[in-house]
Amino acid sequence: MKRIGTAAILLLVFCSASADNGDAEWRVGGSLAFSDYQRDDNSVDNNGMGLELFAQYRFNSWVGVEGSYYVSPEFKGDSAPTVAGGETETTYQGVALNGIGYLPIPAERLDLFIKAGYFNFFDVNIKTDGVVSDTSSDDGLALGAGFSVRATDQIGFRVELDWYDVTGAELWTADIGFEYRF
Repeated sequence: MKRIGTAAILLLVFCSASADNGDAEWRVGGSLAFSDYQRDDNSVDNNGMGLELFAQYRFNSWVGVEGSYYVSPEFKGDSAPTVAGGETETTYQGVALNGIGYLPIPAERLDLFIKAGYFNFFDVNIKTDGVVSDTSSDDGLALGAGFSVRATDQIGFRVELDWYDVTGAELWTADIGFEYRF
């Protein structure tokens, strides 16, 4: 909870410091997140469609900050190492806070970006044969890159690739969605 409070205070300070910038803007949106998950012990190697919601503040033409909420699909795998013939379902949901850097390009309606940050409070639920067998929380590094294309002055489309450094596994998402700018 202390981390979220610190992040909120930093966000307010940065927003106030750049309030007179003509490039400053808020963006909110959502994406379908094609998610790929592979455990290090190879017990799960699965993919599916998740969801990501985000809110972003762009301070100027170069830098922004973004908070997001991600919900994964149910990643299914074989629990044979622990339970003979059983099936596991692993799900993630939680928030991430990222700094965003925009790359300078001459295209007026296109934004290329890279992002790096921290995901926190990723609730991890593991079910074995339909019964919750483990519940935990995970946090760590999040990296991403993508682009957004402005269709109108307020509405745009966004495509990105994200990686989350989850414990004992690889979690990648390829997102496609929309954003609203104000």
